[in-house]
Amino acid sequence: MTDTLQISNFLHGGDYNPEQWIDNSEIINRDFTLFKQSKINTFTIGTISGYRSNKGLI
Repeated sequence: MTDTLQISNFLHGGDYNPEQWIDNSEIINRDFTLFKQSKINTFTIGTISGYRSNKGLI
């Protein structure tokens, strides 16, 4: 079975790794303010968190 993504807008976003700032909510809040200002409507969260935790970095 194949699902088709039904979109009517251009997807604008990127990777976001909030675990870098987990101890500083001010930075995360500022990030979301900037997301809204730049009209980001999609992002991938935690793409490196599995790697980092497997390596004992978190």
